[in-house]
Amino acid sequence: MSLIDSLNWRYATKKFDSTKKVSDADIAILKEAVRLTPSSYGFQLYKVIVVTDQKIKDKLYKKSYYQSQIRDCSHLFVFCSYKEIEGKHIDEFINLMEEARKQDDERGYLDKLKSKAKIVAYGTIAKTDLGNRNKDELLNWMQKQCYLAISQLMVTCADMKIDSCPFEGFSTEGYDRILDLEDRNLTSTVLLPIGYRAENDRHQYRNKVRKPNNLLFEDK
Repeated sequence: MSLIDSLNWRYATKKFDSTKKVSDADIAILKEAVRLTPSSYGFQLYKVIVVTDQKIKDKLYKKSYYQSQIRDCSHLFVFCSYKEIEGKHIDEFINLMEEARKQDDERGYLDKLKSKAKIVAYGTIAKTDLGNRNKDELLNWMQKQCYLAISQLMVTCADMKIDSCPFEGFSTEGYDRILDLEDRNLTSTVLLPIGYRAENDRHQYRNKVRKPNNLLFEDK
């Protein structure tokens, strides 16, 4: 089945079969898909909490306006953006980049020094750019990175025939409190419960409704 077939197969699952669980092997693949998601500057300024504990899901269900997907899903992916950018976040990525570039090839010593200088300059440019933005702009920018990641996760789920449902309908304050995020410079941004659709979820039998190409695209 092609990727387009898989995307036609997927829908925002309204009822999960709580007896069916996604395997550890498949979860590992989904985590890798999230890890490989592109992000601005490559910084990945978010953390993903994967909830399987039923007691925690039950608490989060109450903070999700009692929507059953949170309670009945196999795994709940909670995408959390940082609330503030710290220099160490950028330094951490620069260190990872330096380590990766050391393994790229067998260039001479001088070429490697030039490469290191470019990487350091990259970090300096990023810090200057982000330092010129106000707190609200930075938070909005970081939250957008979560949406890139959740999109890639949804596509991967569809390709693996794992159901999912993107979620914005929840209490951020409630989630942050239950997941102990308040003192970790993190805030819950968007959710993706995953699992397998219940047979009595009537939404799976409905035709997918999307705009036709002539309304969605413009060629210049």
